[in-house]
This record gives sequence, structure tokens and C-alpha cells, in this order.
Amino acid sequence: MTRDKATVSDYVSHLEACDHLFPTKLSERVDLHTYATKLHERATSFELWQDDVLVGLLAAYMDQEVAFISHICVLPEAPRGSGQKLLNELIAEVRKAGKRGIRLNVEATNGRARAFYLRQGFMDVGHIGGDIVMEHFIEGKRSAKERKNELY
Repeated sequence: MTRDKATVSDYVSHLEACDHLFPTKLSERVDLHTYATKLHERATSFELWQDDVLVGLLAAYMDQEVAFISHICVLPEAPRGSGQKLLNELIAEVRKAGKRGIRLNVEATNGRARAFYLRQGFMDVGHIGGDIVMEHFIEGKRSAKERKNELY
């Protein structure tokens, strides 16, 4: 695992490889090169490599009290447990930084991803368009239920 080592080109290749894995293709929602550049410049990234290919990427914005996962995707050829490994690295970083927790949006139709997040302790806290907003709070911080009333 590396942190913040991938190039914009690595990100673009990874986003292209992941494109078809989302219920709505990522390329139908954003320009992949522009998004890769934004992630590279602004997000903290955790990267899994296999034979010099970026097979797992979690990119999160860490500039607020609650970190925001903008992108997480693990290619099918990545070792089993890679998504868990990426998320664990982010959780450790969030704790170290003293943040309250982690937020993300997941397409309501992406049942597999939503089930993964629920198993990791995320809770549904709202909806934005066709996405479900989920949060995971760090022990000792306010609960997602308490924060839900503030957010929506």
C-alpha cells in the first residue's frame, strides 16, 4: 500500500478500469481526466498496486471535521480484502487527525457497495438525488444518529 504516490495518469487509468463497475458509469457523471486531476491535487489517497497497476484506490478529502470519501474502487483482480484494507487505512488516518468520522455518497442502486459500508459501521443518514449519504463515526465522537438531525 502507498499513500499519495500515484500520478494523474495512474488515476485516469484506474478510473477508466473502474468505470463499468459503478451502476452509473463514472464517465457519465464526470470527465475522468478532470476528476483525476482534482483527486490528485486535493485528496489524500490510499493506493494498492499489483504489478505496477493501480488496482485499488481510496481518495478522501480531509479538509473538514468529517472526512469525505470521494472515490473508492477496487478492481476485480485485486486481492480479496483490498477494500477493507483501504478503508482501515483511512480510518486510522481519520483517528490520527482527530476527525469526527467519515462521510460518503453511494448510489442507491449500488447494493453491493452499500452492504460493504454497512458491514464497516457506516449508517444511512440522508439522501442527495439518487445517492444515499452514509457516515461512520469514530468512537468517542457524536453518533451518526445525533449528527443526522444536524445534517438533514
